[in-house]
Amino acid sequence: MTTKPEPAESEVGGLSALSEGRRKRIFVQLAAAAAVLIAAILSILAFFMVRQADLLRGALVFLLQAGTATLLGIAALSLGAIVILIVTGVHSGHWERVVRPMVVRLMLPLAVGVGRLIGISRDEVQGSFLSVNNALIGGRGRTGLEASEILVLLPRCLQWADCPHKVSQEVHRCQRCGRCSLGAIVEETESLGVATFVSTGGTQARRLVKELRPKVIVAVACERELTEGIRDVGNIPVVAVINSRPEGPCFNTDVDPGCVTLAIRELIEEGVDSERVPV
Repeated sequence: MTTKPEPAESEVGGLSALSEGRRKRIFVQLAAAAAVLIAAILSILAFFMVRQADLLRGALVFLLQAGTATLLGIAALSLGAIVILIVTGVHSGHWERVVRPMVVRLMLPLAVGVGRLIGISRDEVQGSFLSVNNALIGGRGRTGLEASEILVLLPRCLQWADCPHKVSQEVHRCQRCGRCSLGAIVEETESLGVATFVSTGGTQARRLVKELRPKVIVAVACERELTEGIRDVGNIPVVAVINSRPEGPCFNTDVDPGCVTLAIRELIEEGVDSERVPV
């Protein structure tokens, strides 16, 4: 049986390669534009309402002005921190724990909304966000992790659809036949001693994270699933590896095993500054 050739060294990379795969500026620019647009709308409303003299409208004006200032402050803090961390390459777990929730829960939905208005797809905006996410994880100033502190989550659709050896419950049932990229990843993670699971959905993934309490997660999935996963796990860093879908979504998807395994090796050698937190 024909097996997949090993990827050339130039075709793979660690965290830096994963962060360069998408244009990071797309997300940053759209998020900033969204914040400015909403702030402008609130300011216009306040301008028209300030001409009214009664107390109720005066209170509404104050709330609009306060909301505008708060939104712009959050946007400036979040996007400014992201740009600084990316440009300097200096890793800061404290900033990430502060900035990441604001970016995921506020700035990302705004960026997706503005992207739709100007014809940029959700997948492209989310892919840009995931590139930013990986760049933040891949900064300098880290200490190495133990293999037991890393969790690898793979999607069920990564397995060859007609394979008789279903691995959703036990990944090591994989026969390494070469029909899909699952075998190469499992072989490498097994040799490194890294916990690896094939997730059948968000509920199972959250359960695994809660049980194993990893310091960092390496996840393979589509843009939407990765973005939702980053939001669900809170402060646990997630190295996002976007799969390819040559036969459409959720069916015989593919990924370069080298990108996954080299990211894992980099985490073991250099680590990531994180804290265990309740999930």
